[in-house]
Amino acid sequence: MVMLSRRSAATPVVSPAPAPSATRQRLVVGLALVATLAPAGLALARYPSWWAWIAPEQTPMTWLQSVVLVVTAVGALLASHVVPPQHPAASGGRSAARTWLLLALGLAALAADERFALHERVRDSLLAPRDVRLPFLPWVGPGDFLLIGVAIVGLALLPRVWRLVRPDPAAAAALLLGVVLAALAVAADSVDPATWSLAAERVEQSAEEVVELWSGLCLLAAVWLRALGMLDAASATSPPVAATP
Repeated sequence: MVMLSRRSAATPVVSPAPAPSATRQRLVVGLALVATLAPAGLALARYPSWWAWIAPEQTPMTWLQSVVLVVTAVGALLASHVVPPQHPAASGGRSAARTWLLLALGLAALAADERFALHERVRDSLLAPRDVRLPFLPWVGPGDFLLIGVAIVGLALLPRVWRLVRPDPAAAAALLLGVVLAALAVAADSVDPATWSLAAERVEQSAEEVVELWSGLCLLAAVWLRALGMLDAASATSPPVAATP
């Protein structure tokens, strides 16, 4: 009995960590608030020119979109380090880790494009002045097919990412919703508004940017929900660390 009491006295008292479900719920609620309040706040900040910080490039909206992509890339990088040694998504843990790393690199590249308007610069300086188009997509404006190419690359990677997040139903649902919203944003971006009125163009471009933000937030939710789930699983299976006397 004396030995037991001494051992218990030497064991440090650790406060219980928050429940994983509570952490995940806070993440989803926080992202939902950003999706709702950010566009509304940007519109109100410049009202009556409500579109000024939303529709154009290199505005607070595109800055926020780039931040979302960077945070998502960090989540993918974290997931690559906590992936189980033998992940069912591929032949082994190393293959799954490579997929997470590839996703992180792609997201970082998208963040750079969003922040510095790289593909818009290529379109406006090289492709549009030369009226470079895709003949089989007549509704696409000159040079506006660049994002379609990016979307095709993303779709090629999607099956591998899907196998990574599929074990987590919430992450899988967020990924699917994000893919649908991204497809809508790419389709809207590819439409040539040259014949539209200025008011209609502002509405269309603002809606496109908002949908693009929602798509990024859904992808952020998918990656971080899966990363948090793997962290919880790793913490539950790791052996307890002995207290240092």
